[in-house]
Amino acid sequence: MGEQDSLHPREKPPAREGPHGATAVGGRPAAHDRRERRRIITGGLISALGVTVVSAVFITSFIGGLHAPGPRSVPVGLVGSPARASTVGAALGRRAPGAFTITSYPSVAAARSAIGGRSIDAALVPGPTAQHLLVASAVSEAETTAIIKAFSAGAAHAHVPLVVQNIRPLHPSDPQGLSMLFFVIALVAPSLAFGNQIINRIGTRLNEFWHLGMITVYAVIVAAVATAIADAGIGALTGAPWAIYGVGVLLAFAAAAMGAAAQRWGGMLGFLVVLLLFVPVGISSSGSTLGPRMITPWYASVGRALLPGAGQSAVRNVTYFNGNAVTGPLLILSAWALAAVIALALAILLHPAMPGERSQNAETAAGSRLASAQGGAVAGAAEPSDAAPAERQNRGPAQP
Repeated sequence: MGEQDSLHPREKPPAREGPHGATAVGGRPAAHDRRERRRIITGGLISALGVTVVSAVFITSFIGGLHAPGPRSVPVGLVGSPARASTVGAALGRRAPGAFTITSYPSVAAARSAIGGRSIDAALVPGPTAQHLLVASAVSEAETTAIIKAFSAGAAHAHVPLVVQNIRPLHPSDPQGLSMLFFVIALVAPSLAFGNQIINRIGTRLNEFWHLGMITVYAVIVAAVATAIADAGIGALTGAPWAIYGVGVLLAFAAAAMGAAAQRWGGMLGFLVVLLLFVPVGISSSGSTLGPRMITPWYASVGRALLPGAGQSAVRNVTYFNGNAVTGPLLILSAWALAAVIALALAILLHPAMPGERSQNAETAAGSRLASAQGGAVAGAAEPSDAAPAERQNRGPAQP
């Protein structure tokens, strides 16, 4: 009987069945399920908090930046002496403090040239029987309306009529100037997403030189499509298709390259920061359709340094102002593009690990060590049972 017990050790009882399947002694899988459930709930709450922060950035950017529009330091010319310009400026300052800055010009031609060169946004031409106001609604429909309102009040106070002449009107098919804004948005937002996908999915097995080549091809194609639709297709941005196309290529390249560089160096968090900087902050600080002179000056200064603001200025100036004052916006777009190229080139030279790779590698190594330890424990537990028959064989048959 003892020999049979030694040859046939008692089998372990089957595992108890729980509500989720077999459960080991001590309820370890149940505890594991609870930990997993807590981990999932915690992850969901963290995601909800992150999305709430993103929503708060959008709300603060658009509502906070655009909630009280009005003229701020709008440059206006006056045909006349500096003393007359000072007098008019003081009168406007009493009615609307900080709204306008007045500069004198010797002639109407000089004032017109200053408007076309983007030095001023309007000009007042005093006369013995009437005042003439030269405006350019292409600058901003909202700003032009505010200028006309302010100078109409001044003319009414002086009991003289005001004649308004719009020397740079918006296109009839785009009376509010929306096309410039949406042309920029249609290039910036998808290009950021494309740059992200280049790193994450499309070019995962290619180095950054190939990424830059793909971004270049993309920018050439997407700008051509956008320009063809806006100019030939709809007729909203007309008159300078090649100039608009050039701005579009540079804008799309800069946005896509920045998206790729942010993803390459900062992972999803870095890309999210760049996305928030260029989309809600960049669009709202550009003034949207109001124009930068209609929002808080410091916020407008931020917008001029970002892709949407510089892109809108460049598109506006090449479309309505013969390319005047376009150098500054193009330099800003080029600076963003150059910064992204340098960041991707450094990734080639330094070969930094992709964000998240180190943690994944650490988890994989920890899992391998745990699996090895468990395998060793199983092998150690199996050795006595394997050695028992050999030991019994060495002892020989049991004595009766």
